[in-house]
Amino acid sequence: MSGPERPEPPPDLPLFVYGTLMTGGAAEGMIGRRRRGPAWTRGRLFHLPAGYPALQSGGGGKVFGEWVDPVQAARLVLLDQYEGVDEELFSRVVIEVSTDAATFPAWAWVMADPRLRGGVLVPSGRWRSVVRR
Repeated sequence: MSGPERPEPPPDLPLFVYGTLMTGGAAEGMIGRRRRGPAWTRGRLFHLPAGYPALQSGGGGKVFGEWVDPVQAARLVLLDQYEGVDEELFSRVVIEVSTDAATFPAWAWVMADPRLRGGVLVPSGRWRSVVRR
């Protein structure tokens, strides 16, 4: 017997991005013109050998990135494809994101254990400390 089903989060949550989808990142254009701002979440950031970052959610560290206004469901599907959700590279989950003014839920793409894919910890939690524009 299974427990009660958890309701599906609404698709219109903001996004939390921390790497190539950030302002100035290689894939920034995939999100389109959206309002953004600085944000952080609890977790650890890793640099993968393929040249992109991975967020491992939770724990005592901080990962810095941006919140992004919600996108349409069709764009979420495209972003899931970009992030390799179907290939189980990343999972899109709801995490808690903070700014100087508030804490709120947001969609983020996370990896269960980036070390299994050769990920190297980024101690600063800032992708821009690894990749300079």
